[in-house]
Amino acid sequence: MASQSHVFSVKEFEFNIRFTAGADPVMDLFHEYPTLRLRNATCTVTENAMWRIDHVDGPAESISAFDEVFLDDEGCNECLDEHRCSGTREYQVLDRRPTARTVYTYHADTDRCRAVPTIVTDHIGDGVVFESERTGSTYRWRVLSPVEASLDPLFDHLESTLRTGVQLDVDHLGGAEPWRDKTQPVFPQ
Repeated sequence: MASQSHVFSVKEFEFNIRFTAGADPVMDLFHEYPTLRLRNATCTVTENAMWRIDHVDGPAESISAFDEVFLDDEGCNECLDEHRCSGTREYQVLDRRPTARTVYTYHADTDRCRAVPTIVTDHIGDGVVFESERTGSTYRWRVLSPVEASLDPLFDHLESTLRTGVQLDVDHLGGAEPWRDKTQPVFPQ
């Protein structure tokens, strides 16, 4: 068993990014189909790449619309700014059901990408864990961080990247104790 030489306190912060109708093609699906929900199973970010697994569920017609918009590798599903990043994206559907999809995304060349995971990781560094959910007009993020530094510069940076029709709301900053009580299974039973 490895000994722990440095004990640190993991911090949690939560925020919502709210989208008005017409501000983002992916989020417009959640406006149009109120019962559509996308949850992130895992998201990993390095200096120049991001990969994640997402699970989406909803009525069959919303899943067909989701496939058309989300799986288009020409558009960035995560970009917050006006010009979107030029990185390359690849999608693999891992599970296909009439009312659900599980999608693996690999996004390369993220060094100029203005997406939540890349911005947070650039600010905090290694050791960040993400949980996210999209419903209605809201893209909710919960983040665990091993860093004690002020998050004000991070939120300022996030806010400065938002395009028209997108708004940032910070909900919680603090300890990570309630994480277990709030975490819900990503994949249906």
